[in-house]
Amino acid sequence: MSSKKYDSFRDVRIGKYDWKVQARVLNLWRGYSRTGEAFKGFNLLLLDSKRARMHAFVPGMIAGEYEQKIQVGKIYYIENFTVKKYRIEDKFRCVRNENQIILNDDTILEPLEENEASIERCWFDLYELDDLRPLSKQSTYLTDVIGVIEEHDPIGKIRNVNGVIQSQIKFKITDGSKSVRVTFWDEFVEYFAEMLKEETVYPIILIIGSARVTLWREEVILTNVGATTFYINCNHRSVVEICKMSAQNMFSKNKLDNGGKRCATIYMVKDIKNLGDDFIESHILCQVKLTKFQQVKTWCHPICTSCYERVHVLNNEETCSFCKRVVPYADKKFEVYITANDETGSIVLILEDREVRTLMGKTVFQMMNEGNKLEVFPNIFHTILNKHYTVKICLTEENMHRKTNIYMVTDIMEGFYAEMIHEQQTSIHHPIESMENQVRYNE
Repeated sequence: MSSKKYDSFRDVRIGKYDWKVQARVLNLWRGYSRTGEAFKGFNLLLLDSKRARMHAFVPGMIAGEYEQKIQVGKIYYIENFTVKKYRIEDKFRCVRNENQIILNDDTILEPLEENEASIERCWFDLYELDDLRPLSKQSTYLTDVIGVIEEHDPIGKIRNVNGVIQSQIKFKITDGSKSVRVTFWDEFVEYFAEMLKEETVYPIILIIGSARVTLWREEVILTNVGATTFYINCNHRSVVEICKMSAQNMFSKNKLDNGGKRCATIYMVKDIKNLGDDFIESHILCQVKLTKFQQVKTWCHPICTSCYERVHVLNNEETCSFCKRVVPYADKKFEVYITANDETGSIVLILEDREVRTLMGKTVFQMMNEGNKLEVFPNIFHTILNKHYTVKICLTEENMHRKTNIYMVTDIMEGFYAEMIHEQQTSIHHPIESMENQVRYNE
């Protein structure tokens, strides 16, 4: 086989069939239908000796045969496959390439030994953390990033709008000048947490392959989809560069994950009120009982469908002062104020749309369709009162300097919840299946 001339993914194009490549399988994943059913066909991320990556799809009719042959991390000789252009509507592409390849009945796929081809074990198209915001405005491409893990929350459990309990972990990564929030979900969380526990080298340098970049309350968030992988302290030149920066004290040591076995601190209400300036913009946990709604004019407010800023009524029309336009069909989001108590005192919490939907399992429009009026506080809200909750709140300058007793909630879960924050762990990537739809094909 060594006498053959091999093609590179850089050169593949439509109109030719008998391509011959040597490639390492970097990842394997399936897409899911909207009903949660896994597609029979599956996806591959491949890398050749010229560091060119390619997305491949194995259709359902031959998926069983090929899945038995393919192992992530191994090298294969692949011959005879179809080259196909992506459709405009194909989302979450793991490579920035207009083409993909489709394996078929005539495709030859044979395993190779490591000494038969010189192919990197991993390769990335890394973006600076400071360049991610424009990428949050599109869903066509996924993005590779690198950063040092900052101190993180424990795994949490939340109830989504469909009433399903999901696992979630939140943390930040930093490149020394910029920090970006990361949120992982479901099975991906569990594997990530297990890998962290085995890591013994610090700081923990994380590469996220094929992350989705999105926005939450105007903050850039990285999250996982089916194609997403992670590598911890892997053997890659970018990791070496980050290590050098860390050795030169270019990172804030007090924020980095230092590997200590930590518990999530639960603050009492009286202690929250006495925290100092170093807690400004911090997110902390407390455990309280929700006891009484505060009197407000309405339990929701209109939102601009373009910029997501609050809309105000001007000349009897809902108008966005930021976009300078009338918003004819404004979205509507929850916002309620509620008194919360523990044995040491009380505070007022602001529950916004995500938190209310977590507790109620309904959207504003669903509530309105059930006959609830905007000017009348719905009785169903009272079903969340007199129960205990674990709440995460964001401490602002207003809270610290002016001692404002109103706190913004950023996450909430029914019951008293405290779990050990993950210990540290090993350098590995993992292909994971996801409920996110990937590029879809006819089976």
